[in-house]
Amino acid sequence: MLLKHCIAAIGVYLISFTGSCQSWTQLSDFPGYERDDGVAFILNDGKAYCGTGLQVGWALTKDFYSLDLATDTWAPIASMPAGQERQYAVAFSNGSNGYVFGGEAGGIDLNDIWMYSPITNSWTAYTSKPGNGVRGASVFWNGAAHVFIMGGAFSATGALSEIWVYNMLNDTWTQKNNMPFTCWRACSAFANLKGYLLFGRDVNGRFRKELFEYDPALDTWTQISTFPGPGRAYATMQNINNDLVVFGGLDSLNNYYNDVWKYSIGSNTWTQLTSLPGVGRKGGIGFTNFTNTNFYYTCGIDQGNTRLKQTWKATQFVGINELEEKAGLRIFPNPSSEKITVKLPKNYLNNYEIVDATGRVLLSGDLKGNHQINVSSLSQGIYFLVCGTYSSKLIIQ
Repeated sequence: MLLKHCIAAIGVYLISFTGSCQSWTQLSDFPGYERDDGVAFILNDGKAYCGTGLQVGWALTKDFYSLDLATDTWAPIASMPAGQERQYAVAFSNGSNGYVFGGEAGGIDLNDIWMYSPITNSWTAYTSKPGNGVRGASVFWNGAAHVFIMGGAFSATGALSEIWVYNMLNDTWTQKNNMPFTCWRACSAFANLKGYLLFGRDVNGRFRKELFEYDPALDTWTQISTFPGPGRAYATMQNINNDLVVFGGLDSLNNYYNDVWKYSIGSNTWTQLTSLPGVGRKGGIGFTNFTNTNFYYTCGIDQGNTRLKQTWKATQFVGINELEEKAGLRIFPNPSSEKITVKLPKNYLNNYEIVDATGRVLLSGDLKGNHQINVSSLSQGIYFLVCGTYSSKLIIQ
């Protein structure tokens, strides 16, 4: 690992590390108290919103801060309402508004959901999940109105196997078939119209290492791989360029990790990338930018039980040649509202489809001789451009 440079700048400290696949840059610290087990959601205003968790002094928090992903600068926003402090919650967004669900406060597992509006800078309570509260659940958003909330734990029964779908459009809950296993504090991501779940502890306290793929259309689970190291919990997993990038966590021997792994969905292979500089950590807040090209990690707790507030950004997960040949599709501009231009991989098939998160085909055609698509008929939201085995997220605004 090579230290390239260390430059002090106004408000941001840049420390870049390079390895075979990606670079780490240290940004300015999280502006609130050091904490672990908080949440983040990304909005289409180009900002990540981070908050909640357990801070130094063992106090629960409800404060939130935004990170401008263009300038890498933090700013405070409205805290959740009084009495809504929590840790072990989950968060998601529909692009315009952010949501925080569940978690734990004072030994009570919560089933409430709160929506944040950046326009009014305020929080509104929405319909609670039926039944028990949930802490330490996993979540993925399928790009449309539906959010899948899976597993977690409830104090009366321990680790859960439940799956609930929250519809952000009409504020309703639907229970799906249970997972074929139990887990809490697992990590999850959504890529190529499928959900992925890794790690976590089951109802017997075992640390899992199987990687499962979930098909939302069929409501089915398939084990597709096994992580090459020990099982873990309190890690984070994100979709980067339609691969899965996994960071951190702890294992059954209380080892804390700072390693980074990439799982290639297409080739079913694991690759170890450049570790995060410094100590291993768990329970931090991981997120990406809206185009799934950069990975961010802030806060967390280390093996000495020291809570942290460092913020790191990882970029350059693949080289330009690999991105052109493997990742496939690149869309400009993205977000868009009228026409998009599609940059094609070398072995591209000319036919394309634009689908919503349920797989429903909304547009289709042939790009031969014309790499532009008119998308003005699509409503605001998240879609996927699918060309053979390739897919890329398309944001319509």
